[in-house]
Formats: sequence, structure tokens, C-alpha cells
Amino acid sequence: MMTPTIERHADGEPIFRQGHMGECMYVVVTGEVLIYREDRGTETTLARLGPGEAFGELALFDQHPRSASARAIGATTLRVITHEEFMELDCDLLIRNMLVTLAQRLRAIDQAFERLSAREAPEREKLAELWKARDWVD
Repeated sequence: MMTPTIERHADGEPIFRQGHMGECMYVVVTGEVLIYREDRGTETTLARLGPGEAFGELALFDQHPRSASARAIGATTLRVITHEEFMELDCDLLIRNMLVTLAQRLRAIDQAFERLSAREAPEREKLAELWKARDWVD
């Protein structure tokens, strides 16, 4: 079993940037993290996460660039989970495959959001509000 990797970030420090490749996910241990998208100089907040919440999980399942950016709000401590660490988890193959499928579906939603953000502000703002409220989740 691997020793857990911990990262510490100062207030406002970037954790990762939209468009950069990712190879790990994070769990907030202390502090908060802002998840946001950038489009033509405009920043849209997608989520504000606190202790126990995870983000960046798509990087465990695919080799695509990050679909959003993340930065620390206040002093923040994160638990880093790499692809290799995830693969070592004692997890049923069916559950692992289900997680991959869910990640692919979430990536499709991210891509739809990206296409929509090229449209006018009212449609973009409506989708951002749905995303923040997570009304699309059962």
C-alpha cells in the first residue's frame, strides 16, 4: 500500500488549470477549493468544495485535459490519489467499470457545457446554475 500524498496550498494558489493534463484526483482534507471554468476572460464558478469532497476524478479514467480549473480558498490541505493508487484499491471489477462509464458520461456533460459556453450568456448562465445545484443528478 502506498503512503498517502498530501499537498498544501495557500489562499488563491492554483491546484490545476483547465486544459492541462491531469493524472490524479484530490480529496479536500482542510480548507476549501473553488472549481471554475474560464472562457474568453470570464470565470464561471462550478462548485465550492470543503472537507471530505473530491474533485479532479476524471483524470483517473481518461487521458483528456482538465475540463475546469481549481484553486485554494484559504489555506487548504489535499489528499492526492493517483491513477496507480486507484488501480490498487480492492474494488470489484464491475464497480470499477461502472465508475469508468460514469466518468465518460460526465466528460460528455463537460463537453456539452463547453459547446454551450460558446453561445450567449443566458443559456450559459442557466447551465452553470444547474451545474452548481447539481439538479441533473438523481
